[in-house]
Amino acid sequence: MKKLLLAVLLMPASLWAFQKNNPVKPAHLPSNSGKNVTLICRLYGTQQSADTVYLYENLGLAKRIVARAGKSGVDSAYVLTVPGGAARFYSVGANEQSTAKVILGEEAQVTLWGNTQFMNKARTVNSPANKALETLQERLAQFATESTQVRAQFNQSTGTTRRSMEERVAQFGQRKVRFLDSLKTANPLLWRTASLQLTPDYAGQGGSESEFYGKEYFRWADLSDKAFEQIPDVYNAFDAYLATQFQLAVPHEKAIQMAEAQLLKIPSASGTYRMALGGIVASLKANNSPQYPAVAKKYIGLYTSKNLGEIPAMEMELKKSATFLTGFEAPDLAGMTPDSGQYSLKQLRGKVVMIDFWASWCGPCRKENPNVVANYNKYHDKGFDILGVSLDREINAWRNAIKQDGLPWHHISDLKGWQSSHAALYSVSSIPQTLLVDRQGNIIARNLRGEQLGAKLEEIFGTK
Repeated sequence: MKKLLLAVLLMPASLWAFQKNNPVKPAHLPSNSGKNVTLICRLYGTQQSADTVYLYENLGLAKRIVARAGKSGVDSAYVLTVPGGAARFYSVGANEQSTAKVILGEEAQVTLWGNTQFMNKARTVNSPANKALETLQERLAQFATESTQVRAQFNQSTGTTRRSMEERVAQFGQRKVRFLDSLKTANPLLWRTASLQLTPDYAGQGGSESEFYGKEYFRWADLSDKAFEQIPDVYNAFDAYLATQFQLAVPHEKAIQMAEAQLLKIPSASGTYRMALGGIVASLKANNSPQYPAVAKKYIGLYTSKNLGEIPAMEMELKKSATFLTGFEAPDLAGMTPDSGQYSLKQLRGKVVMIDFWASWCGPCRKENPNVVANYNKYHDKGFDILGVSLDREINAWRNAIKQDGLPWHHISDLKGWQSSHAALYSVSSIPQTLLVDRQGNIIARNLRGEQLGAKLEEIFGTK
């Protein structure tokens, strides 16, 4: 058994060597409509606590579970079934973070070997459709490597060397087009995914590099084609599209305008649009963009009534992200007071409020308290208030610190220390941390202390 496993795990390297110089070939398979398709996963590395493997339908920000299976018998086999029909993409793994892309539908049975911790390296056997996909992924990786080299050489070229590089870029683009043309009729499913991942290369044409990619990135993908609803790489392509703009130092607001222009090419009611918008949201979030909240809100507004599981998580993430951005509403905080009552941030609406994350055991917090008390006394009558949010665990230590430091404002805590739900909501990973909130409940500033706090309050209220 060990020898068999070793042979199977080593097999992809030899397959790559064989397939490297061979084009992706179509899988001319009989229709399997009306019959079930079986995916047999022989997987290793599954954690004891995760003994289930899932088959997902990729929908951009959401992954819908379409099948699941536990171990069945020997060889760590997991057997999943889905209805047969037209070939389409799925992903499989013990969790959403580590999955392998597979094509299912036309073949009655597919076997996949891999390690659950490295599912991107998993490989199928006896599946022409998936071997064609694996070959395509290798070819696309080769194109990507060459694109990086060509772009670098073009950017370094001058004079006659540049003209030579312009010609090389043009020839390289023609090779990409020929490759796509070879797929278009032979394997439309793979042609569509390849058209999203192959992009033209800049060689001084059409203005700046950022303008070129902003307009031409999807040159070879007809995103109005309804069939792109079955191509999960739409999501990845739009994520990569914005990431490219950010790498080229395009201002985030302008990058969003470019992305919106691309979205206009897609029917707004289509699944393609949903995946594309999801990719934009993912890229904005990954790049800590100030545009993220607005675009995420747009996504939530469009798809709340068609929730596929991603909306609640997005809403929570949006609340956390908004706490770092001025102009957005501060999420409500409600908790136990030192006298075991209840109090919430919303009860202070109409006042300028400082939310103060602290703890009795935090030396820097206690050292800052006299300054906070002085500002409270100076501006409280003008409408300034404070909500202290403690990361204590011991109620008596919390109460004693409030008394010793003379902190007359409102206090709440869930007494969970660093596991505080209040801290998690505001992404607080160190203390002291503060947020200043205006009378409408919107964030004005974060982490004002010492003289900065006094200066900001004087700006708001004037001198006493």
